[in-house]
Amino acid sequence: MRRMNESLSAADGGEPVSPASRGSLGLIAAFLLVTAGAIGAAAYAGWLGQQRELLQAQLAQSDRKVLDLRERLTRAEVSLQEKQAALATRDVALAEATQPDLPVRVSFRPAWMGQGMVATLRNVAAQPISLMVEVRDPSAHRSKSFALDIGPEGSADIGHAQGWLVTSGQSLKVAASGYKSVLAFAP
Repeated sequence: MRRMNESLSAADGGEPVSPASRGSLGLIAAFLLVTAGAIGAAAYAGWLGQQRELLQAQLAQSDRKVLDLRERLTRAEVSLQEKQAALATRDVALAEATQPDLPVRVSFRPAWMGQGMVATLRNVAAQPISLMVEVRDPSAHRSKSFALDIGPEGSADIGHAQGWLVTSGQSLKVAASGYKSVLAFAP
């Protein structure tokens, strides 16, 4: 058989190929395949790295869009709340504007006994009325509330005897359910 290989090699015009050189060629081919595989794996890893960076950039852009949308939503919610508050204020003002005038007249006179003045609240209606009166002293930063029930065409006083010294510049806010409130200032 050896002669046959030698004769074939001789017939081809080449030198005879020994089994050792065939193993070397196999190793070289295997090395080339492994090297090509490593180069291919490195190229694939590079491509995956680029894809990862691209996806991270897209994710960051999406995060910015989400934050922008949340900010816009928050601004829209704040604007809505402000408009609802303004509407509620208008509704209260409209409801108060459509209510009848309070049938109470407020006047001030000097106190007959003691200091300060007396605020007189006179019911000019033919029915009794229940009032909430808030007296404020802006210079002393204090206030006091009174609940008064006044009979038909009757009156009630607020002064030193009722626990409040009425002085110039103080305000009285008189309110009753179903009526516009009245604001009076002591002279």
